[in-house]
Amino acid sequence: MTSQLLSDYGLFLLSRGVQPGTRLFFFDLPIDHITRPALRMVSVTLSIEEPGQDYAISFDFIGPRIDELLAVFPESAREALWQWLEDRTTVGEHLQLSPTAIVFNLEATLGTIQRGVYEQFVPLIVQRVIIQP
Repeated sequence: MTSQLLSDYGLFLLSRGVQPGTRLFFFDLPIDHITRPALRMVSVTLSIEEPGQDYAISFDFIGPRIDELLAVFPESAREALWQWLEDRTTVGEHLQLSPTAIVFNLEATLGTIQRGVYEQFVPLIVQRVIIQP
């Protein structure tokens, strides 16, 4: 199973000397699923391509950044998402979203090295979400 996992983009950035406080910007990110690893935390994992290599990239939305993320969804979807997030039993679950929402601009910094079930990774900690102007 581990052979199917993409290399982690956060680890790649660390290996290239990117400092944890460096502001990184991402544009037009499609959000079609979320994961809830802890209370008041939502994660989104996507793939990203650097020349010749695909990577998995994970973004952690913590506290008020969750509000910013949910603002990209239509109001009816936001209400359902908040109900899901208010349910403490959904910690550890994944939620497929339809329709897909697009984050126009996301600003993040590198988190710390985490150990998952099959690999190590470095999540990007979201500092700001900007919706389409």
